Amino acid sequence: MPLPLNDDLASILLVDEFAVSIAYRRKDALGDSTIYGIFDNETVPVDAGGYVQVHEEQPRVTCRTADIPYISETDEMIISSVEYKVRAWVHDGTGVTTVQLEKV
Repeated sequence: MPLPLNDDLASILLVDEFAVSIAYRRKDALGDSTIYGIFDNETVPVDAGGYVQVHEEQPRVTCRTADIPYISETDEMIISSVEYKVRAWVHDGTGVTTVQLEKV
C-alpha cells in the first residue's frame, strides 16, 4: 500500500507555511513553470588549504519530484528575484527531490 505522502507534501509546500514560489526555467525549450519548494541557503565552512576556514553558501531547494520530472543541469530557478543554475539533484525515492543550486 503506498504511503499518503503526496497529501503531506502538498501541505508542507504551501507558500503560507514553509515554501516559496519558484520560477523554474527549462533551457531545452520545454517551457517555464512555477513550482513551490523549501529554499535553504546555508553557509558552511570550506577547507581552502590554509589556516583560516572560508565560508561558502550552499543554496538548495527541496520540492516535489513530480514538479521537476525532467530536470537537467541546463535549467534555472529564480527565487526572490535571484537567479540560480541547477548543478545537481537527488531524488530520494519518496517523491521529494533536493536540488543543489549555484547563484548566477
